[in-house]
Parts: sequence; structure tokens; C-alpha cells
Amino acid sequence: MTTEEPGVVTMLTGVGCPEVKVTVPVAMDGVHIPYQRPQIVEAKGLSRNRQEYLYKVVRPYLSDANEDATCPCPET
Repeated sequence: MTTEEPGVVTMLTGVGCPEVKVTVPVAMDGVHIPYQRPQIVEAKGLSRNRQEYLYKVVRPYLSDANEDATCPCPET
């Protein structure tokens, strides 16, 4: 926030995305400001190369109880 644009926040919506200006409520005495949750950003998942790396390199170091949840066989 700046003094030139009070209540306006500049943010990124993702890696490599352009900046976006969002107006946020500024609290004033006696004024109720409703709370609004931010938009949910879905994860893109791991690339095939990353899945293979985790399976081949990292999985051998995990306990049997954790290896399937942490480093499953790469998706086909």
C-alpha cells in the first residue's frame, strides 16, 4: 500500500504473471468491514521429470510407510 493509493495492494497471482492491483478495505472507527477469503489457486502438479526424479532418487531414502504417499510411481 502506498500513500498515493491508500487501500490498493499490488500483488502477483502466480509465478510469471503480471502484477494486479486489488482494493482492500481500510478499517475506520465504527465501520464493519466484511471479510472475504482470497481465491483458491489450484496446484498444477508435478512434471513427469520431477515425478521420475522423486521415484528414482528420493524414494529409496524413505521408510516403507511413507514412500507411496511421498514418491509414488510416476503417472503413465
